[in-house]
Amino acid sequence: MKLLIVEGNNEQTRLLRGTFGIPPYHLMFQEMLRGLVPGAKTDFAFPADVDSELPTDAQLKNYDGVLWTGSSLSVLDDIPDVQQQLNFADEVFKSGVPFYGSCWGMQIATVVAGGKVALSKNGLEFGVSKPIELTELGRQSPLFAARKSAYSALCIHFDEVSEIPKNAHVLASNSHSKVQAMTFDYKKGSFFGVQYHPEFSTSDMAMIASFLSQKLVDNHAFKSVTEVHEFCLLLREQNGFPPEISDYQLHTQEIMAWLKLISSM
Repeated sequence: MKLLIVEGNNEQTRLLRGTFGIPPYHLMFQEMLRGLVPGAKTDFAFPADVDSELPTDAQLKNYDGVLWTGSSLSVLDDIPDVQQQLNFADEVFKSGVPFYGSCWGMQIATVVAGGKVALSKNGLEFGVSKPIELTELGRQSPLFAARKSAYSALCIHFDEVSEIPKNAHVLASNSHSKVQAMTFDYKKGSFFGVQYHPEFSTSDMAMIASFLSQKLVDNHAFKSVTEVHEFCLLLREQNGFPPEISDYQLHTQEIMAWLKLISSM
């Protein structure tokens, strides 16, 4: 299996986070894929970077799937870092290669396919999500065959899908965001994405929370920086979380299901 991982953050953000020990998102994805499909070959694309050389249509067709990471950007911002990613996502859909997106990846795909993204009226959803429920279509989907009841996931987002693309199917929802998982076809391609971050480990989440500690307090996700640090300690110790959070294999199961699905095509 040959997979392309698309990094949602620009180089400046990756370098800044790197000084705090946070791996870039494309490397988090690569590490996850090494565990899920050990024999897979992975390449990277950086459409948010100035003058980055991106795969051509012919080169995209050599991949079995494209996985798009999260990002600290907002798709609502009319800036080159965002527009370049929208343009490249359109090329992915034109190529017909199966397309997966986490959080930002789903928002980018949504906008390209004619849907809309907006700032959530419920504010920031961070850390452990509110219980996520499958829709009737979600319960029938092979992508969620292992989910038998409501579940939680690691998450961080201000924006959310406010209007789904024309032929999209919502597979999961919660009280914060109506679209927590979705599939749709666009141009020659098929898309599956989630609003949360299956690729994050609890240690990844702890590093991100520590890095964003003051911002999290300012946005009322936590009452104090001390409370953020206490949450980070619980994450590192995997203490008090449901199995689908602390067990990485359970947390990544939607991506594993998608990989199995595209490998059978």
